[in-house]
Amino acid sequence: MSIDLAKTQLVSERKAIPKKLGPFIWLFMREHKLALLIFLIMSVVDAAEVSLSPYFIKMIIDGAIKTVGDMERLIPTVLLPAILYASMPMVLNIFFRVYEYAYLKTMPIIKSDITATMFRYLSQHSYSYFQERFSGNLAKKIFDLMSGVESIIQIIHYIFTTRFIIVLIGSAILFTVQPIFGIILAVWAFCFVGASYYMAKKSEALSYEFSEADNVVGGKIVDSITNILSAKLFSNFNHEEKLISKSLKDVVAKDQLLQWHMMKTYFMQGTLITILSASMISGLLYGRLNNWVTIGDFALILALSSTVAMNIFNTGKEMIRFSKEVGKCRQALNIIVEPQEISDNTNATELNVPEGKILFDNVQFQYKDAEPLFENKSVIIEPGQKVGLVGHSGSGKSTFVNLILRLHDVTHGRILIDGQDIRNVTQESLRKNIGMIPQDPSLFHRTLMENIHFGKIDASTEEIINASKSAHAHDFIVTLPKGYDSMVGERGVKLSGGQRQRIAIARAFLKNAPILILDEATSQLDSITEKYIQESLWELMQNKTTIVIAHRLSTLLHMDRILVFDKGKIVEDGTHQELLAKKGLYSELWKSQVGGFLLDRDDGILI
Repeated sequence: MSIDLAKTQLVSERKAIPKKLGPFIWLFMREHKLALLIFLIMSVVDAAEVSLSPYFIKMIIDGAIKTVGDMERLIPTVLLPAILYASMPMVLNIFFRVYEYAYLKTMPIIKSDITATMFRYLSQHSYSYFQERFSGNLAKKIFDLMSGVESIIQIIHYIFTTRFIIVLIGSAILFTVQPIFGIILAVWAFCFVGASYYMAKKSEALSYEFSEADNVVGGKIVDSITNILSAKLFSNFNHEEKLISKSLKDVVAKDQLLQWHMMKTYFMQGTLITILSASMISGLLYGRLNNWVTIGDFALILALSSTVAMNIFNTGKEMIRFSKEVGKCRQALNIIVEPQEISDNTNATELNVPEGKILFDNVQFQYKDAEPLFENKSVIIEPGQKVGLVGHSGSGKSTFVNLILRLHDVTHGRILIDGQDIRNVTQESLRKNIGMIPQDPSLFHRTLMENIHFGKIDASTEEIINASKSAHAHDFIVTLPKGYDSMVGERGVKLSGGQRQRIAIARAFLKNAPILILDEATSQLDSITEKYIQESLWELMQNKTTIVIAHRLSTLLHMDRILVFDKGKIVEDGTHQELLAKKGLYSELWKSQVGGFLLDRDDGILI
């Protein structure tokens, strides 16, 4: 029964993830066929105990009645059914322990495999996928699947399978003893399950709607908590409460619809149980009056029909829970298992960057439901060249570097790095060869050591400290009570903007990739620290192809080349002095900054 967790995960990763719930569950269950067999055997044993115990009681009662006054025949007559009846609990106890062993050896691994597989698939979605969704809700959907699949498996094998076998064995026993009662029980069970299934389908739809509404509320709560500082600064708690309360009303309405439907379902099920009880008692009384029903038959039929009825009733209740879990899991699958917009080709190779030449070859790109931003763009960035990107907000600078990182895919054309189309190499190898320092770095809620270490997982402590010194982060880190072991808080909230920026720069020093992209890398630093960091960054840029996005044009004075963007087009290309001499857009931007401001040409917003 030992199971290799790593092996199980790899099997799942090699398979396409089904969007339908049944195939999805089977994807993870099929690696555990022995456990499935034990689950089935347990269902049979459990059903046999429930169904056969009343039959043994009948045999004991009938035997005792037949041997009244004859003590010598009593023991031989009731001995076997008595032993069987008495041994059933121990047999059940043994099989339950075997079942629990199989369950504990299997289910934790299945849940872990689901979590790992779904996290892996989710993380490979495009950047735009995460921009359009609440991150907290995406995490919740993974755990919804993990817990929901466990509940579904339990209900199927322990409730549905066991109860189905109980009905089969119970009906067979009754049919053997008194055929009419076996027929009544089988027909009643069929009608009960059919009606419950019909009601459960409606429950599944209502549960899906409730899950959708609950998903919206959860997302808004996470969004408000994530932006708690803004809520405090603007004193807009009432506004946030109203937004959440409005969504909560929708949740309440959908929850009440679901609960009302469940009440109607339970009433229907209770009515059917009353009909079964009345039918069985009427039949027994009629049979006794006509001398074809024994006292033992009374005990058997009343006990067995009552037991089967309660088991089927519980099955009906579980159908409602089953439908809720199915609806929850379906909703999670629909959100997570969407086709990935950006994925590696089947025969994708590792990117090799001996020089660092970047080529945009007739590239066209447009965001979803938007006008084309780039049209037939062709640009060559030579190996080791230091290139600055400038332009008003929305001119295409960030999109340009995001396309190189393949956070988006080009609509037409291609982007080559050292002659290799980035769509034909693995995304992992592409990004391993590119160091990125964003304008607003977001850190993990981990220690400073772990956050810097993220730049190069196999780096030594000495390398991490050297990178921190190069980024001028070491001095502030050692003043903290726990130094490099200090926790930074969610997204790095315990650090100042400049400190977070220096941690991001330390990561880039540690990674030391052949291509470097800086997006306003020193924008949150004070002037003195920026001076030191600029010197360090200049060292980092040596022998690397470097792209620098900057609104502060003074940071681009020593660039080999500056590309000036305007509405998706490169309108100017040259060195700082050459662009000033052209007296075009760059010259206009430079003059604006010399005056102390850089304004958005269209609306005057400060950049």
